[in-house]
Amino acid sequence: MASLVRSGVSRDRAEVIVDELVGVLPSRVSTREIYLWLRRVLRERFPRECMLYSLKEAIMLLGPEGYPFERFFAKLLGGIGYEVRVDVLLRGRCVKHEVDIVAIGGGRRYLVECKYHNSPGIKTDVKVALYVYSRFLDLKDYFDGAWIATNTKLTGDAIRYSRCVGMRVTAWRYPRDDGLESLIARTGLYPISVLLSLSPSYRRRLLRRGIVTVEDLKKLDTGELSVILGVSEDEAEVILGEARLL
Repeated sequence: MASLVRSGVSRDRAEVIVDELVGVLPSRVSTREIYLWLRRVLRERFPRECMLYSLKEAIMLLGPEGYPFERFFAKLLGGIGYEVRVDVLLRGRCVKHEVDIVAIGGGRRYLVECKYHNSPGIKTDVKVALYVYSRFLDLKDYFDGAWIATNTKLTGDAIRYSRCVGMRVTAWRYPRDDGLESLIARTGLYPISVLLSLSPSYRRRLLRRGIVTVEDLKKLDTGELSVILGVSEDEAEVILGEARLL
């Protein structure tokens, strides 16, 4: 029930939905089957909440490569006041590096490296933390700190190492109450992949245009969107109408 409440469903309504779930599903059922059943019910009754309920999966739909996630995280950092640049090429003390994001704010300059996964169940491990911090050490002339951004959880060793060296981390539900999902809620910047009406081909066309967030999409008018997607203005308006729910 907690996941339903986090998505915006009232506690009373969430209790009703859970009671229905218990009544229709068999006693032995996988968590994936429960998720799909709840998602179907939410889509029918609470489309806005359904989009938020599926947020973690939606971020995984930004792939398969990590480039859109880098753009998305840069937008989130911009939304909380950082000055950001993406894909910055810098010469370190030993070798050249292409840095995913340079973030400047609060009197500090961060090297931000994004680790994206497009499959559930994969955690970002300590090898990633070691790699990011070693790049920071080679680029210390430019930066005050290192920062890992990932769309999944971290292993215990990755968390311990990051804490030990003072490296910032933004992951799924980490840090507690300040993880990736909290940052998205705070900025109101949702990936376009949360929209239920966007097919994979439509999503790819928008991402190729640099339209990564729902806010980016809402800046388009119906005519512009219909041209980009190659659809009728009526279909474009359906997509924009859904976007306006967020």
